[in-house]
Amino acid sequence: MLRISSFFAGRVQYGESNGVIQPPFCVEVRLAMSLLSPPVWAIHIASVTEWTLAVVLAWRLGAALGRADVQRFAVAMLPHWGAGLCVLAWHVTNDATDVMWLPRTHELLTLMGSVSLAVAALHLREWVRRYPRFVFAATAVAALTVGGFLLARAWLPYGGTRGAMIQVAGLAYVGFVVFLAVNRRWDREAFSVQAIAGYGLLIAFVVVTIALSIVARTVYRAPSLTHVDWLHGVAEGTMTVANLVLALGLRRSLRAVEGAPSPAATTAAA
Repeated sequence: MLRISSFFAGRVQYGESNGVIQPPFCVEVRLAMSLLSPPVWAIHIASVTEWTLAVVLAWRLGAALGRADVQRFAVAMLPHWGAGLCVLAWHVTNDATDVMWLPRTHELLTLMGSVSLAVAALHLREWVRRYPRFVFAATAVAALTVGGFLLARAWLPYGGTRGAMIQVAGLAYVGFVVFLAVNRRWDREAFSVQAIAGYGLLIAFVVVTIALSIVARTVYRAPSLTHVDWLHGVAEGTMTVANLVLALGLRRSLRAVEGAPSPAATTAAA
């Protein structure tokens, strides 16, 4: 008897059933059910893909503007990209408890990403020019915060640092959006309103995810949000929309810069 027991493992076993050898055309197929339905998988993959495109577009925008500060900003987006890959990898295992290093790495990368984005926003050209002391102090606090959590994760139990890490990551991200929005008042060539709105919508994703996680546990009695597929899809769909708005906003900014006449061409025409 041919038995396909898992889509991912792909194990194939031949054997007998009740002492009788089954004919070769008798096939039993068993597919291990994934916690995520195909639509939710598609939403997850779309979110990571959109964020990847946003990183590339931000880097190209910095290159088109000739601004290293914007390119450093693009690099600061990479920890969140790594965090997204960790989530995808963990879902592939059906959120297995023997690979808990994946969600824990995701949490650490989320903290590093939020802090990195806040620091990168403060190191945009106008912030450094107008408030150098504040930028220096905030950068020092950010470095000490991340370093402190790294030491705490090395020496303290995991549960003792998780809550504080998530809260600090959230506060850092809110600060990042505020810094970027304020920078828009002084510097309109780097990030469009649409791009800033895309970054801001990710705060809505966090709020929606927290709310739906509570619903999953209290109403559906599920271990986590992942176990209620449609709620999981709604939460992740919020991130997909936010990342799409972000990528389109960065693309618009890049097109505006690339389509603008160069100063040399303007002078020659005059």
